[in-house]
Amino acid sequence: MKKYQNILSFFLLIFTLGKAYTQSVERTMANLPEISEPLTVLDEATGWTLQDNGIWISGKNYIPNENADFNRTNDPENKLGKHNFIKIELREVLIQGEQHMVMLIYREGGYFEFETLREGWKSQEDVLYYVFKAGKLKQLLPDTATPGLTYVVNLDVFCMGKINAYDKKTYLQKIANHIQRQSVLKYPSQFTLLIVLMPVNTKQGKMIRVRFIEVFNKKSIYQRYFLPEYLPNLLAKYYYEIPYADFVQLVRRAPVYEDLISNPKTFMEYYRRGIAFFNRKNYNAAIADFERAIQLAPNEKIFLVYAYLGNCYFYLKQYQRALQAYNDAVNAKPADNEFINDWVRAVYNRGLTFFELDDINQACDDWHRAAVYGLPEAEKMVKKRCKK
Repeated sequence: MKKYQNILSFFLLIFTLGKAYTQSVERTMANLPEISEPLTVLDEATGWTLQDNGIWISGKNYIPNENADFNRTNDPENKLGKHNFIKIELREVLIQGEQHMVMLIYREGGYFEFETLREGWKSQEDVLYYVFKAGKLKQLLPDTATPGLTYVVNLDVFCMGKINAYDKKTYLQKIANHIQRQSVLKYPSQFTLLIVLMPVNTKQGKMIRVRFIEVFNKKSIYQRYFLPEYLPNLLAKYYYEIPYADFVQLVRRAPVYEDLISNPKTFMEYYRRGIAFFNRKNYNAAIADFERAIQLAPNEKIFLVYAYLGNCYFYLKQYQRALQAYNDAVNAKPADNEFINDWVRAVYNRGLTFFELDDINQACDDWHRAAVYGLPEAEKMVKKRCKK
């Protein structure tokens, strides 16, 4: 068991079984892919534009139009620039068992109520979204990137779109619906997104210049952007400039394990994919992977696997099965103190399961047991539910 626990230790950072009782599962359509909470966020960059007079102008979180310095009017549309963003997020989604990323660009937008007269400006916030395979993140910031050299990455998007005046309560569901439709139709996206990048060393430190280009998803059209003679022109007139460390945080902190997701074969691969399904609230798929992982290591009692399995059944309100899994987790108490806190959470969650099964005495026994180890949630439940 020791060899597996050493490998599993990385995943303790995302092991949150102690929250199982208080979290609710809100799913409007069971078959929709689940889009995760934000994994990484970028909320600041400097946009640069070269004017016709040879002078560069800049703006925070937007790339100015070429005439912005001359156009001193209050034209609201001109102030939006060539491109702008409020923040850029990366989220995760599993599509047919394969890890994808959703890049969301929240931006300022608007329209004229009277377009011909350019009067009656209505401001709004829009969101652009691009869904692509997670492995593409590695291409955005390769170890071989050389300062001063421009390179281009085609995200080869699965699907993409724009939601004008997006509703914060429903926009993720709209994106999930688009992903679902694309999965059924199985034809390539009509458009794709190219990202132009160049690391540079400046007086302000190491930066990376970035430009987004939406193009038709046809090789005959987008391949010209990759030609050596064309590359130097891509960042010659406008781009975003982002601190290199911030860009590293954006693209490298999001975990990428698409190779394991596609075709798992080992205990660890099934375990990791099970976690991915669990985090997306796809509990039935997670159960299948955790049970397969257990089959591949039948003589090893890995309490974390059983604890996750119990948590899946708990969310599905299959409390008897959850109890059985938690029993296996609790009975496989690790000898290594490094894992005790997570084992204690399994004890606590078994108490929650007993509570759902109307066995308050057994529930209190587990909560008392977990409270001895100093788990705050257990101490609260003892005070609230258990007789002194």
